Amino acid sequence: MATPTLSTVDTDLVEIVESIRLDHDEIVKAYAQYLDRLPDAPSGKPEDRLRRLGLTHRAGAEDPWRDAGTGQFDQQTGEKNFEEREFAFFNEALKDTYFYELYRQLPFRAGRMRLVTLNPGEIYHMHTDHSRVAHVSITTNEDSRLLFRSGHTYHVPTDGRVHILNTLRHHSAYNAGGTERIHLTMTLAD
Repeated sequence: MATPTLSTVDTDLVEIVESIRLDHDEIVKAYAQYLDRLPDAPSGKPEDRLRRLGLTHRAGAEDPWRDAGTGQFDQQTGEKNFEEREFAFFNEALKDTYFYELYRQLPFRAGRMRLVTLNPGEIYHMHTDHSRVAHVSITTNEDSRLLFRSGHTYHVPTDGRVHILNTLRHHSAYNAGGTERIHLTMTLAD
């Protein structure tokens, strides 16, 4: 039996923001600008450089590049570490990029705005979030998908659209393809 996919958008699981059409070439350019400016990881390890990347941060953040990369809940205690609305500041070093232009035109208030890479063969554990999360695909492959507990999968194409996923439902993400998947994610703070 084939895995059910969302060939037509199930608005209970996915909402596409019709009012925004992004230039994919500009998104790719902004990502390259981000990488050019990104400081080394605090660990000093090259493999950590692309982990936990953020575009927004909290007031007084020690590292505005990685402040948004932390989880909202402590994995040990379940205690809430922060509210999404605290990520109200866009990284000053990136205000001349297309990412900032996108940030300013969003029809919702974004909390953590992050760049998330899913490497070939990587999968996230099944989980729920406390807010919906918008995705813009920077680079992907057809075998990189979000999986809902219902069995439905959803592929976010590089179509220049903002796809808001109902991550309040149990979900995972996996990359069964041979190339990395990079998404700009924006957690809704409203």
